[in-house]
Amino acid sequence: MINSKKRIALFVGQADEAYQSRFITGFLENAFALDMDTCVFAMYHKYQDTASREKGESNIFTLMRAEHFDGAVVLADSIQTAGAADRLEEWLHENFHKPVLMVETKSRYFPSVYTDCCEPIDALVEHLVSVHGAADIAFLCGKKWHEHSQLRLHAVRSALEKRGLSLPEDRIIYGDFWYLSGEVCADLLTAGDKKLPDAVICANDCMAIGLCQALEERGISVPDEIAVISYDSTFEGRSSPKPVTSAVIPAKELGCYAAGYMADKLEGRETQPFYAAPQIFIGESCGCCHKENDDPELSLQRKSWDTVISREGFASVNNAMADDIISQTDLAGFTGMVYSYAFQLGAESFHLCIGDMWRYMGKSSDVHFGNDGYPDKMIYAVRFNKSHKDGIAGLDISFDSRLLLPDLLDEHEKPRAVFFTPVFCENNCFGYAAVEYGDEARSYDKVYREWIRLVSKGLESLRRYLETNRIQEQLNALKSSKFSALSFAYDTLDPDEKADYELVTRILDGNLFKYKFQPIVNTVDGSVFSYEVLMRSDAERSIPPLAIVRYADMQNRLVDIERSTFMNVLEIVKNKADKLNGAKIFINSIPGVQLADDDLAKVEEYLDLLTDTVVVELTEEAEMGDDELERMKSILKRHKTKIAVDDYGTGYSNVSNLLRYMPDYVKIDRTLISEIQIKPQKQHFVKEMISFCHDNGIRALAEGVETAEELRTAIMLGADLIQGFYTGKPESDLIPEISENVRREISEYHYEFTSGVVVQKYIAGKTNRVSLSALIKENFSEIVVGRGEMIYKDITVYGAPGLNSNVHITVEPGYKGRITLENISLLGDKNFQCIDIGEGADVTLVLSGDNVLRNSGITAAPTSRLTVEGDGNLVIVLNSKEFCGIGNMPDKTSGELIFEHSGTIEIKGHGSTGVCIGGGTGGKVRIFSGQFLLSSNSSKAVCIGSLTGDANVLIDSCNIIIDLNTNEGAAIGSVTGNTKASITKCSFRAQCDGSDIVGIGTVRGENTHVSVDISSMDIDMSGISLTGIGALRGSTNCELTSTVLKMTMSGVDSLAVGGYSDDTFIRMNRCDSRWDVRNNTGKDCHANEKNFSIINGLGRFTVNGSEIIRESSIG
Repeated sequence: MINSKKRIALFVGQADEAYQSRFITGFLENAFALDMDTCVFAMYHKYQDTASREKGESNIFTLMRAEHFDGAVVLADSIQTAGAADRLEEWLHENFHKPVLMVETKSRYFPSVYTDCCEPIDALVEHLVSVHGAADIAFLCGKKWHEHSQLRLHAVRSALEKRGLSLPEDRIIYGDFWYLSGEVCADLLTAGDKKLPDAVICANDCMAIGLCQALEERGISVPDEIAVISYDSTFEGRSSPKPVTSAVIPAKELGCYAAGYMADKLEGRETQPFYAAPQIFIGESCGCCHKENDDPELSLQRKSWDTVISREGFASVNNAMADDIISQTDLAGFTGMVYSYAFQLGAESFHLCIGDMWRYMGKSSDVHFGNDGYPDKMIYAVRFNKSHKDGIAGLDISFDSRLLLPDLLDEHEKPRAVFFTPVFCENNCFGYAAVEYGDEARSYDKVYREWIRLVSKGLESLRRYLETNRIQEQLNALKSSKFSALSFAYDTLDPDEKADYELVTRILDGNLFKYKFQPIVNTVDGSVFSYEVLMRSDAERSIPPLAIVRYADMQNRLVDIERSTFMNVLEIVKNKADKLNGAKIFINSIPGVQLADDDLAKVEEYLDLLTDTVVVELTEEAEMGDDELERMKSILKRHKTKIAVDDYGTGYSNVSNLLRYMPDYVKIDRTLISEIQIKPQKQHFVKEMISFCHDNGIRALAEGVETAEELRTAIMLGADLIQGFYTGKPESDLIPEISENVRREISEYHYEFTSGVVVQKYIAGKTNRVSLSALIKENFSEIVVGRGEMIYKDITVYGAPGLNSNVHITVEPGYKGRITLENISLLGDKNFQCIDIGEGADVTLVLSGDNVLRNSGITAAPTSRLTVEGDGNLVIVLNSKEFCGIGNMPDKTSGELIFEHSGTIEIKGHGSTGVCIGGGTGGKVRIFSGQFLLSSNSSKAVCIGSLTGDANVLIDSCNIIIDLNTNEGAAIGSVTGNTKASITKCSFRAQCDGSDIVGIGTVRGENTHVSVDISSMDIDMSGISLTGIGALRGSTNCELTSTVLKMTMSGVDSLAVGGYSDDTFIRMNRCDSRWDVRNNTGKDCHANEKNFSIINGLGRFTVNGSEIIRESSIG
């Protein structure tokens, strides 16, 4: 829905400077009160020192879209970039035909509003004359031509004349509103034998500070020998060694007025002229005595107990943001890193929007960043919210830049203020940033300005890195491509080359080729998976394969190599089929070379005989058209022949091309594998390639492996197949297996990879915030909490949206503290849990933002205690034979589990046996708040409770939704143990399907005691043997008070309450109970009627369509 609120654009330079900041605060306070939205378009500085920076900063003004705004306010005097204010004024005049207000400057087209300096300056003069007896007063003015200089000069003259004093021309000194003007003024005042004036009035605090410093450097004491006061009071002036007495410009009041003016114009009302009573700050530079307590801004007291260091703020000595930002080598990592540091802004939300061309940075030479406006398409690269919810970090979301932000125009309840600032470096405009402070009426501060400039520098560093890599990869590709033959005229060859040329002619004419077979091995056990066929010459002397390709290309005879290769190799393979033992054969195809139809027909005959044996290697250099590619794929598919993309990772590689080919194998180029164990950038790139392959059902093959270190690294990164001299050299025959030592080595590395036995551990406690992104970069795979002397007992582990990691967290036995999970995504496996809490530990887990655990969950040892707090969310996705969400595995007891969070915990447990919340053999569960979405599809499962032990569950003030599909299990309770469950003030809904299941209770335990108070229960079950509440094969005691109960039960032996024993007691007090049971027994429970009591309540009980009448008594 489109937002109906009025929206005002505010244009400003250096929004964090005192005057602009106070103006913005006043404007937003009134805009919020008037239910108006505000978008502030801000340069970082009022003026810049180079043309490229002038363009880069003022470019932010072009982001404003006239159609989205109802009015505009321009602080033109703060926009001192050459021509920028004039261009903005002209653009508004030509394109924006709605109310515009210019602040503190005249306009040819629009009304203006000014602060009145006359009354404040009159008050200053009165103070000098009446309190300090000054008679000879000089005036340090601003630039002679500047409008504000003239106004303030006129005000000083008028105030002096009013008191019978004058301002001679030799007592007027013109400056430029900057500190150095004070130096000039001091020189003029002390020149010759001229007597010093009694006092100097300065046009602003900057010049007053400069003058005081210059005078004292000349041995003239302020205020003992000369008084100095000013107009335009600033924090610098008030916090000077001798606070400067000055008049406060009513910027905040003017901002408030400007917002009201806009509202009046939009409603067709007249606005009264602006007026603000004068405010004077009495300091010490005039001769008065100033008390620091009089000015709260000068107080050293903090507003909160935390410090910059304790909260890891931007100014903290421990802040590593600069190092982390500059060291990024891809855009995904960069956005995740920016997200992880956005908390330092103290903002309600932060947004980073970069041009869509960033997708192609480092992949194409056509990427250019201008600085004249913004591209039509932007990437929503980062969205950080203070709540840590709905965060974004990555390249997945694009939007039209005319929207400014994707949700800016959407309907929202409260008025919104968004600051837009440029993200650029010199001539390169990368995009823009936006920051919001929620309900707080304020401008951004110095921290934001320095923080976002660091982000800009980081993007420039990343741009240079990616571009350098692109160029290097192109050079490498030219050097290494096996088909990069260059055609030269025969006459340019030297005698040796001509001899080789003629030899290649004889080789082609006589089909003088032989072939070697290099094994490609499986990374699981080192067994031979396939062989690559490598061409060699069989002439009177050897000639390298690339030379053969080169001279064949010069003769336009590459097709002869292609024909000979396929015919010869397929004949050899046909004759050696008994030696293959199921292994495949990889054959290189030359890019861009097509066999004639009759040759292709012969090749197809061979492929018919070698079904599912041959793999054709293609390189992306081929650049096949879509029709040609589809024709080739169709032929190969018809003969069950697979495709491999060769040399992937060279300068020709790109994902879109890979998706066109959709190969069965990808061969990662040897240039990426070489020394990969000491090259983190290569490791990161290769890991991403392998992950992409696996996500798309493609096997990843690392070629060119020549050392044990390269082999281990390739396996640890997830490669499926290995080829290289280290595992097996090319041989004339098909070797059945590689060296036993190398096979053993591969098996060991694979075990490392799958078991996680060898891991790099990060010992937490050096800092209170732990960045997952940084740990991933340093190849850490485990965070250990509670080991050794921890400087910080309480830590935050933070990630970024879209940042997935294989890092897991181990909490040492005996640790007591708080661990905050902030937007983390962890990937576990059968060998370790995402979070493992040791014996005797007392852990408070604080959820912040959106957190995800996959393949494993959180285990708490039997003697531990886990308390979950926070307003964030947690999703746990489990897919394994045995699983545990939060608690402990099916064969173990869980520690005490306490839930006091306000967010949502969602657990999806799929496998054979498992528990979502609780322990396999027992453990206490205490739930006091929050929402739970629990689902399981398995053979035996419990959503809350225990599998084989007694279930002890207390639930209070929460919302629980359960979806259970199992042969044997319980939504809440136990399968074989007893159950004690107390439920109060809870909304509970369960959908259960299976063979032997209970809603709340036990399947095969001896007894169940369930009490429910002031709750809503909705249970829908279908299966064979089942009951809604009770012990299916034991005794039941069920007490319900002030509860609404609805149940639908369908099954051969289904019951509503209790089990198959008449040892069942049911008491319902002040309840509304209704159930519908469909079964073969015609009963809804086996309790004796005397043991089934309804007191002060309603009940409707139906079995197979017939109602059972049970009377309610009055208690």
